[in-house]
Amino acid sequence: MFSIRLIWLFLALGTAQAQQHEIGILGGGGWAAGLPIQGAPPSTSAGFQSGAVAGAVLSQDLYGRWSGEIRYLFEQRNLRVTSGGTTASFSGQAHVLQYELMFYTRPRKQRIRPYLAVGGGMKLFRGTGTETAYRPLMEYAYLTRAQQLQPMLTAGGGVKIQLSARLRLRIDIRDQITRFPGKLIAPAPGMTLDGWLQDFIPTVGLSWSF
Repeated sequence: MFSIRLIWLFLALGTAQAQQHEIGILGGGGWAAGLPIQGAPPSTSAGFQSGAVAGAVLSQDLYGRWSGEIRYLFEQRNLRVTSGGTTASFSGQAHVLQYELMFYTRPRKQRIRPYLAVGGGMKLFRGTGTETAYRPLMEYAYLTRAQQLQPMLTAGGGVKIQLSARLRLRIDIRDQITRFPGKLIAPAPGMTLDGWLQDFIPTVGLSWSF
């Protein structure tokens, strides 16, 4: 009995020693296609402009090919409504907090490790501009100074490249999937604006293992 317990102890210690933690910084951008406004001309849509993204990650390699990661992102994403050649915009941003499971296609000792990721979290959309009595395209949708918290699913992948014993370069892309934040971009009377928003976020970063 003592020998069996000793074996389990050595196995547990070996697993703990095999685990690695990683902290990193990210920078990149975001792009999302607009949603059509029902009831408006066919060329009319609403959504978010492309913008800069910055954030941080904290991950733990639990096993040889699996790890978990917590990610925070700040996204500069202005609100917009477009129709024909006219565009109305409004300052905006988003804060994202997510957790993901990551599967590596190569073992830990490999210098280049592609991976797939899936997870979820929350995305806080914020309209930060100044509201005015009149704005172009207000007959289709209102751009408002408000905020809305939405549940979020994420999917994507990337690659980590070992630069030194503890330094890694990482290139990622994620698809953030949420319901459209109708409090920030509200349809005008007689219009309908609803559906799923897919926000594509490519980033490049550096991370350190410890």
